[in-house]
Amino acid sequence: MGNLMNGNDLLKLSPESVAWQDYRSSNKGMVVFYTSDPIAELPIREVPEELLSGILPEPNYESGTYGLYGCGKSSIRNVFAKSKLRYLLFVTKYEGTNADYKGRCFITGYFRIAKTAEVKKLHIRYGSDYSCIDEDMCTALRADESRFVAIADAFAVTEEVLKTWNYKARLTKQTRIILDEQNTAGIVGHLQSKPDITAQYVAETRQLQPHDGAEDGAVEFEDYKGPAEQK
Repeated sequence: MGNLMNGNDLLKLSPESVAWQDYRSSNKGMVVFYTSDPIAELPIREVPEELLSGILPEPNYESGTYGLYGCGKSSIRNVFAKSKLRYLLFVTKYEGTNADYKGRCFITGYFRIAKTAEVKKLHIRYGSDYSCIDEDMCTALRADESRFVAIADAFAVTEEVLKTWNYKARLTKQTRIILDEQNTAGIVGHLQSKPDITAQYVAETRQLQPHDGAEDGAVEFEDYKGPAEQK
């Protein structure tokens, strides 16, 4: 299957328990896809309807990590780190409740990656279902800066935009588009010019979770400070 299931021990781990390493890179970025939730107006990630689910909590805007809580898309993360990229740019086909944007693609947020960790052994030890056992390595990424915006403020990804990126394929769950520094800076600048509502993403996601309390180790809304303030 290639994903860890929600409700396993891995989701109880704090990012602080992981041996993160400093990460040097260029200012290039990679566009990666996530599925948005159909019953929320905010373009939050898809929230599972049941406690046990193959849906991973990615992007994990609560902790500013990508790939820590599951080994889905391990090859994409490994390429990101090996290519010395800086920005993860999260694109989704909006499936939410605002009809004006439904079915269109947008980059809704980004992570500025500052640290990496080798988490293959961690996934195998604590995960209930994993795929990176067949990989040479499994790299988790951690941001020191992140921003997510309202759907009205997101960066629209049209066919014309894809052409400027020289990308001719369809956007799918396995999409990875490496952008040069100029294109990356344009997207990051656009998002930085809009209000950061990451805390609202966290609150909406927690509200829709099929469980209560903090048993899964997720960051509580009232405790959310963002990656830059987490030590």
